[in-house]
Amino acid sequence: MGITQLIDPFYIDMSGEKFRDKPTLGQLCWVPSPQLDIIPQILEVQRADPTEHNITKFTIRNVQETDFQRKNELPLYKLRLRLNEELIIQKAKRRPAIVLPATNTVFDDVITFLKSKGKKHLQQDSILVVPIFGIEKPDHPQGFPPIMTSRIKALMYNQFFYCPKTPSGMTPIEGVARLDRLQVVFLGQRASYKPLPIRLSDDAIPILMNLLRAWVRIKGTTEDEKYLKELRELLKETLPD
Repeated sequence: MGITQLIDPFYIDMSGEKFRDKPTLGQLCWVPSPQLDIIPQILEVQRADPTEHNITKFTIRNVQETDFQRKNELPLYKLRLRLNEELIIQKAKRRPAIVLPATNTVFDDVITFLKSKGKKHLQQDSILVVPIFGIEKPDHPQGFPPIMTSRIKALMYNQFFYCPKTPSGMTPIEGVARLDRLQVVFLGQRASYKPLPIRLSDDAIPILMNLLRAWVRIKGTTEDEKYLKELRELLKETLPD
């Protein structure tokens, strides 16, 4: 059972609240989550016909040291690549994720100025999320194997946080939140961020945040470090032989 033996409830129902209005720490959501490649892949696009800018040909290849140093090329339809830019291509999957605290500082008095300069990207409404990956099952052999799942439940990996199945009637989620796959998500578009009416409980959130501090080696308070150490000692007894 691991961490779920100590934390009850693990989730809080937000269906009676305005859960769509503002992201909340520990809230669950759906996001497109990229599958990172060890070697990034480039989509190399060229004109198929020098006289037509909307007819292209392309190849997919591994990134090379000579990339991101483009030469002057004929422009392509709807593709505006600068000389130091390439098209990176990668697979992605729609995954559940956990919202982390990430409040951007936005100044209303410079919004118009940034728009006039074409620099709207300097003030964008975004959050950090931790995507949740599946556990090994007969229909999902790629997931975390049982031996790792047991250790994750006992908090033995700083970068992994176990998420039990959500209560009946809510979106079924059981998996492992991967702090080593943190990603930025832009708000405002349901296709890129779909909030769910459920969040981690007030007892579960501190465990996730302490794991995050331990993983990025941010020095927490003595109480934080003692808390995580004591939890691990308790959970060691739940590990199967």
